Amino acid sequence: MDDISLLLSETYKHFDKHFADSSIDEITEESTVEAINAEIPTTPGILYHIQKTKGIFVLRLMKSSNLRDDYTLVTDNPDDYPSLRLINGSEVVTPKFFMMDNLFQAEVICDHLHNRRFPVQEELMCNISDPGFSWWLRPTNSGFQICFSMSLGLDENCIKLGPLGDQRLAVKNFQLLERLITSAGLSLDVANEVGRVSFSDPGLFLSEELKDLFELGVVGDGLIGLFKLLASRLKNHQDLETSWLYLQELASVRRFWIQVQYDLTQC
Repeated sequence: MDDISLLLSETYKHFDKHFADSSIDEITEESTVEAINAEIPTTPGILYHIQKTKGIFVLRLMKSSNLRDDYTLVTDNPDDYPSLRLINGSEVVTPKFFMMDNLFQAEVICDHLHNRRFPVQEELMCNISDPGFSWWLRPTNSGFQICFSMSLGLDENCIKLGPLGDQRLAVKNFQLLERLITSAGLSLDVANEVGRVSFSDPGLFLSEELKDLFELGVVGDGLIGLFKLLASRLKNHQDLETSWLYLQELASVRRFWIQVQYDLTQC
């Protein structure tokens, strides 16, 4: 069930519960649409359409500072938003939406993923000469590795994360995070190897928090507490802010990619 079907179902349940009496003969299409739109959040986010053909899908994305307002504009006038490709002959596709913490995260995702083509079965189509677009997470005894392609002897314990960003930018930010943590008297080892980065720490606390960020797209209480501690111990808050924003960016891309993978199973 997509977002609109779910909202439509909930709308009818609401009317049946509260207004199902002899004074109401029917629910008009207009009132139903208004009720659905009222359920869409007013937060920043992304409106999107996944175009899927045999073996390939393309992401059509649009950033939004207010999902409800932009959803109404797009659904009322889909031909005014050709980049979403909602009109296919006589069929008009209803866009999906995804909430974000802020507009910056929506901009990052749109810049990174809009109009990109991806294979549905990446593992079957990619090889050594074409190692694919996804990052992978491999658990280790002392933490985990992030592998930036499929060409690194991945095994059944590895988790596909999706296209989370640029490898060189990632390595730079992971090394910055390591410097910040160690300069505050804490321990985190970030080892940069060819095509991969390894994370480890003696107590596994920090690596487990980072592992949850990559795997689930969640910035947990442990990481929040860590950055509060770093802010109290370090003077260079500019580097600290850079590292924090990058981790938030990674988490948001990962959360959106989890949603995309779910949507692909429904279309």
